Parts: sequence; structure tokens; C-alpha cells
Amino acid sequence: MRKNVMIIGAGGVANVAAHKCAQNNDVLGNIVIASRTLSKCKKIIDSIERKGSKKSNEYSITAYQIDAMDIPATEKLIKETDTSIVINVGTAFINMSVLTACIHTGAAYMDTAIHEEPDKICETPPWYANYEWKRREACREKGITAILGAGFDPGVVNAYAAYADRYIFDAIDTIDIMDVNAGNHGKYFATNFDPE
Repeated sequence: MRKNVMIIGAGGVANVAAHKCAQNNDVLGNIVIASRTLSKCKKIIDSIERKGSKKSNEYSITAYQIDAMDIPATEKLIKETDTSIVINVGTAFINMSVLTACIHTGAAYMDTAIHEEPDKICETPPWYANYEWKRREACREKGITAILGAGFDPGVVNAYAAYADRYIFDAIDTIDIMDVNAGNHGKYFATNFDPE
């Protein structure tokens, strides 16, 4: 059974995610790209078509305009498109809305960053405990997989550290993670974080 994937967001990360999903659409099935700006979604689909990224022409890639902060609208789109996996690569402000829609519909959830509230700056860690982890029991009760923070930092960094621990080194005492720009590009402390 194909999963059918919905990608929420239409920026650079969504572009990469959509191309990778298209390259594996024989496993994933139909792909939906949904964002506030329909033209950005269509631009990603045009790029997939132009580059021949689809593995199978049997499955569709469609664009939808949506405000992902609108939980009922997100739930409706998940149901209408028979989506089983939602990849949230939109702004971190929508994480809890999209996660809630996934809990209500039974779709698996994945995001790339910690949820942020637009009116709060520099919240107290542990950041996932502030929002996402409070939904663990609801996910467990519904049998939903929720993969949090699968972006570069911490996602990819954690994967490399785990790989090194399992396959390369006999023992690791500590791991230091250094940003290639030493955490400074002249504006704020690192390029891959919001200025706050």
C-alpha cells in the first residue's frame, strides 16, 4: 500500500524534500505540496517535471494552497488526499497546528525544527518539552509516529554522531559540534538559526 505524502511548505527545504519524494514515489505514492503560496508549490512541481525526478509516472504530484495554522483545513486536506505521511518544512510557527491535524487524522508527522511561538523569544530549554513532547501521549494513543527535528541541526548532526558511535569508534567520551562559520556570520550566532 502506498503511503501518499504531503509536504507542507514551498521553500528551499520543501523543494529538496519534494524531489527526493518524487525519486521514491514508487514507494511513497502520490505527493501533495501545500503552502500559502500556490505558485511556489507549482514551481516545485515544474522543477520535478523538468528534471525528470519522478521515478514512476503512475503517481501524481499536486499543489494546494493552505494556511497550515488552520487546523480544520489541514485535516480536511490530509483526508481528501488520503495522506499517510506529513512532512512539515514550513515555518516553525506552524508545527503545533500541523502536528494537531496529524493526531486528529492519524497521519504520521515529521518536522525539521522546534516549534516556536511568534510572540516569544528565547524560550527556556528543553525546547521540545515546551510544546511537542506535551503531545507524546496523544500520539501514542492514536498510534502516530512523530519525528521531530529531522533538519540539519540537530537531525543530521545527531545521525552522524550516532553512526560514529555505532560503527566507527570503540568508545566516545564527548562530542563537540562546531559550526563551520564558528557560529558567527556577522549578524547573529549562527546562520541556521533565527536571529532571536
